[in-house]
Amino acid sequence: MKHFLYLFALGQQVATIAYQAKDDLWSLEYDTNWLASPKAFPLSPTLPLFAAQNSHASGVIKRFVENLLPEGRALDISASTYGVSKNNVFALIQQLGVETAGAFRFGIDSLALTAEEQANPKREITLEELEDRLSQRDQIPFVVWDKKVRMSIAGYQDKLTVLLHQDHGKSRLFLAEPPLASTHILKPEPMGKNMPHLVVNEYYCMTLAKRMGFPVAEVSMLRVPRPILLVKRFDRELIASPMGLAVKRLHMIDACQASDLPVSFKYERNLGSNEQVRHIRDGMSFEKLFACVDQTVDKASAKLSLLRWALFQFLIGNCDAHGKNFSFFVERDGLVPAPWYDLVSVVQYPEISHELAMAFGDVFELEEVKGFALADFAQRCAIPRTLLHREAVKVANSAIKHAEFVASGDEFAEEEQAFIAKLSAFVIQQSELLKIYTKEASKIDSNFL
Repeated sequence: MKHFLYLFALGQQVATIAYQAKDDLWSLEYDTNWLASPKAFPLSPTLPLFAAQNSHASGVIKRFVENLLPEGRALDISASTYGVSKNNVFALIQQLGVETAGAFRFGIDSLALTAEEQANPKREITLEELEDRLSQRDQIPFVVWDKKVRMSIAGYQDKLTVLLHQDHGKSRLFLAEPPLASTHILKPEPMGKNMPHLVVNEYYCMTLAKRMGFPVAEVSMLRVPRPILLVKRFDRELIASPMGLAVKRLHMIDACQASDLPVSFKYERNLGSNEQVRHIRDGMSFEKLFACVDQTVDKASAKLSLLRWALFQFLIGNCDAHGKNFSFFVERDGLVPAPWYDLVSVVQYPEISHELAMAFGDVFELEEVKGFALADFAQRCAIPRTLLHREAVKVANSAIKHAEFVASGDEFAEEEQAFIAKLSAFVIQQSELLKIYTKEASKIDSNFL
């Protein structure tokens, strides 16, 4: 038996996905009106608009959809809440697909999706309720509100998507209901004790990147009084409409989707790092990430953006920078790098693995990334080593200039200041090393690479 999933964007039907559950077969057909529209764009470059009928491979479609789902505990909670297996991608996107990352809405009722839903009363969340829910996270999952799973975006951490609306100068938070969509993401501290001050860690790294002139998602902190990171979604725009408030959705995909890789391939060592399988590196790598440049609108600009992103991960010690931590906007003519997000100094936490999600050359340990590894990285990613060194010096000098200033901000509570000072000192130390190592890299004989 076939089941159908309808995709909508910009107020019109985009495509229909057909699914045969027993054989796990997926097919995709773009709507003829969407194909004729000058505003049309594909779900991803791996699912092009104009292709022979039934030529979109089943696995490609499934991988694209699966990459939209949450991971970890949020996925377990979603599956449990809706009474389905967490491996049932179709059932989960059917439940969570009204608001995923990007522009598309998924649903099984084409008529309900064709007509914009009547505006539902907005459900406000007060800061007091937020604090109460955070205190009950061990009993009530943070992603479940009013018996609905509210995390329909990819990721492992606890998150809550919300609509932030300025009302007479006052910021108010709401649970987003159709036809509205969320504009922000709330990220509280993790429940465990092995990653303290994660909120201020990410806030510092994101703020530093912005101060250095890099494109990053806008962030701020709420204190309820527990700290929560408030991240502005760059795939959403709050706009005025004849009906009042409206949210425009912008289409984006992560690097795994752009590369047609499943979620389980977001790490380069996709089978793990034990001795028997550590040599298998079929997952997302810097080489595969930089290969996405061929699909971009402005290849030179995109390559530079990826290089700066990679260098910044080295500076902050983000060992967990994986294939779902870089995204692209999808336009009719190709991909455009999206703002950076999920910037965290993982090395601040000794109980967390510090193995790099993507190796520099063949090196998976941050402290072992030196001249040869960076030269190897540049060679694999088709980056001139003179460019590598020039950009590294610029990035490093900018970080040295701004690291302590960002750390001195009055946003940080007294008990957080020592942590941030240590993080700032680490960034400065890494910056000095980066200049040395990339200079070494520029002088290595190509015959040795």
